[in-house]
Amino acid sequence: MNVTATNHDEVSALLTVTLDKSDYKDKVEKQLINYAKNAQVPGFRKGKVPLSMVRKQYEAGIAFEEINKQVSDALNNYVKDNNLRLVGQPVPQPVEELNHNAEQLSVGFEVGYEPEFTIDLSKYEAPHFKVEASDKEINQSIENMQKRFAEQVPQEAIADDSHIALEISQVVEDDAEGAHNHPPKSIVVNAERKLAFDLVKGLKMDESVKVSKEELQNNEELAKELGFSKEETDHLHHNEIEVKVTDFYGLNLAELNQELFDKVYGEGNIKSEEELKARVKSELDEYFQQNADVHFVNKILEQINEKEEVKLPEAFLVKWLMFSNENINEESKAKEILESEKNQLKYQILEGKLMNDNKIQLDYADVLAQAEQLVRNQLAMYGIHHLSDEEVQKYAVEMLKDEEQVRQISSEVGMAKLKDVILEKATKTETRISHEQFLEELKK
Repeated sequence: MNVTATNHDEVSALLTVTLDKSDYKDKVEKQLINYAKNAQVPGFRKGKVPLSMVRKQYEAGIAFEEINKQVSDALNNYVKDNNLRLVGQPVPQPVEELNHNAEQLSVGFEVGYEPEFTIDLSKYEAPHFKVEASDKEINQSIENMQKRFAEQVPQEAIADDSHIALEISQVVEDDAEGAHNHPPKSIVVNAERKLAFDLVKGLKMDESVKVSKEELQNNEELAKELGFSKEETDHLHHNEIEVKVTDFYGLNLAELNQELFDKVYGEGNIKSEEELKARVKSELDEYFQQNADVHFVNKILEQINEKEEVKLPEAFLVKWLMFSNENINEESKAKEILESEKNQLKYQILEGKLMNDNKIQLDYADVLAQAEQLVRNQLAMYGIHHLSDEEVQKYAVEMLKDEEQVRQISSEVGMAKLKDVILEKATKTETRISHEQFLEELKK
């Protein structure tokens, strides 16, 4: 068995895998003998089927299966041994007919791979903001804790301080074709969701108002406040939704006392308002700083994407697009798609290059730790801060049973490690600002 490379240019080549009959003959023969021992053919006892009969029926299929396996293994090993970072997947050259009895077989594959280049992170520079939480933000966070454990107070009518429970369902027209099962949404709104609140604040218990699909499409903010994403709005089966008031109440905020401190952070961990404010400030500062670090890294990556030259194997990519997509039948269409995807592909190559050159690797422990942090973040949104490590890990393991979650979390872990490398090696211009100022920077 042998693999040879014929380079078209520095980023594409033809890899030819050559097999001698001796590479697969013995394995095919062994499988045929096993088939003969176990085959059940009318007129023959088990294990007594003539090998010639088994060979005639099964040899070609077994041979081609073994050939495909050996060709695939040889190709993968060549790519690995030569540290080729492929772009797309190998594209096999057309073969009219393979004769498994030939003394030698050759199969060719077109491949494209990333160019060789280096990225000097130290030559890239961007502002690195040190962001601090304001008293207003600290107080708002504490008020959210008080709301989390507040006492609901019945009201006779909806007031400006009301929290309104809504049931939102699609209105099925009498002449609607087809039956669709649309479970209603249940949400709670208050004055902070101004559009939704204004929509229902004049209603009484069990009264409702209807909103057209067109109105939701034209007012994305209202749709969002009513719990509809743009995609959900665009794919509503019916022309109206009904928004019904199922409950409303005021809130008596929980007092700032030891009982609340213990509910939020666990017994005895916070013992005064001063300690609470210090803890909240620390958490907000850490969260804001994470966002500021990501902002810095994104700025560096934008500069790298803009300034670094990356030669793409364009001729190969056109072939790959046509090979891997049955709907792309014309070269002109493949070139058009490639042109629209070039910048994203370049960005992915640069990101992969940075991770590879800085020896960034992922393992299950990294992914599990990130999943646990996501669980903690989600619980914190509901004011739950004192779940045990064992309970958090149980939720995280459950989360990782979803392949899409694993893919997403793995990507986040990789980017987190790359972020640390860029923070360490790129040049930072340190600037201390408030969170409000930082949000203005993000808008720019």
